[in-house]
Amino acid sequence: MPSLLLIAASGTAQRRLLEESCAGLEKKGYTAAGSQEGGEWNSVLSDNMTSGLFDENRYVVVESAPLLGDFPEKLSFMVTPDASTVIVLVYESDPKLQPSKFIPQSVLSQCRTVKAEAFPRWPRERQIWVTRAAEELGVKVAPDGAAMIVELLDDPEEIRAQLKSLARLKKDAPVTAGDVEDLCLDDGSRNMLRLLDGLCKGDSAAVLKSLRSLPETDELIPALVPIHNRMRLAWYAGLGRSSAAFAKALGARDYAWRMGCQADRIYGHAALTEFIADLIRINIEERSSAGAGWHGLETAVIRLMEKTAVKGIKNKRNSF
Repeated sequence: MPSLLLIAASGTAQRRLLEESCAGLEKKGYTAAGSQEGGEWNSVLSDNMTSGLFDENRYVVVESAPLLGDFPEKLSFMVTPDASTVIVLVYESDPKLQPSKFIPQSVLSQCRTVKAEAFPRWPRERQIWVTRAAEELGVKVAPDGAAMIVELLDDPEEIRAQLKSLARLKKDAPVTAGDVEDLCLDDGSRNMLRLLDGLCKGDSAAVLKSLRSLPETDELIPALVPIHNRMRLAWYAGLGRSSAAFAKALGARDYAWRMGCQADRIYGHAALTEFIADLIRINIEERSSAGAGWHGLETAVIRLMEKTAVKGIKNKRNSF
């Protein structure tokens, strides 16, 4: 009698769990004995009641297992928790297509189920998840590196893929935020991130260099969105004690929030309010074809950077 191994996941997670499950079976001495799409429960179970003469332990993969339909309870006697033949059934993570919708609980209790790990909701928990996933893949990630990964990526499978690449490129030292920026971003995304961080740090040279590096042939409005989102966090950071509550309500990621707090300290609430108003005005003018385009954004950025210089002069005068 065969045993059932159920995989409940979607997309790239489903492929990864299937590959890992098959690899795990092969390490235990099981041999691949074929794959099929759907089918009928009666034939799937009866055809795998016993192993072949030379394949004492084997496994069969059934893709699109929901096509099998409901498991007939009268065949429950044919399933056992441990057997020399394992039937790997691939289901979706969609609640309507999960094993529990097709297989009765009495049979499910005899099966082993593999599911994709839930991706945490909050940024700090995601950083812990990234660190743990990195350790499993044999790569060390510094705290700022984990924060940067969480800032840039939302899909857990994409994060795993990037960690695998980083594991090959960074074998001896921990992965830092700079490594993630250099190795995981294309030129356009890297320039935008450097522009955002430069704004938050008050680094006028880096800001203007990144701004000039953004392709002026592209539309301006999409570029305004990440700038507005980052500086909006800086504006909320200036609201005092209630700022942390806003950060949580907005789902702000730790890296972006730290950068926003730094921008608040550098420019002050009034300057940030004026800059955000400039961004909104540029957006409206651009949509009505009455704006100055990239030159308008550059002017607004320079005006904000001037506030850093003025604030620095005032602080020096107050120190005397």
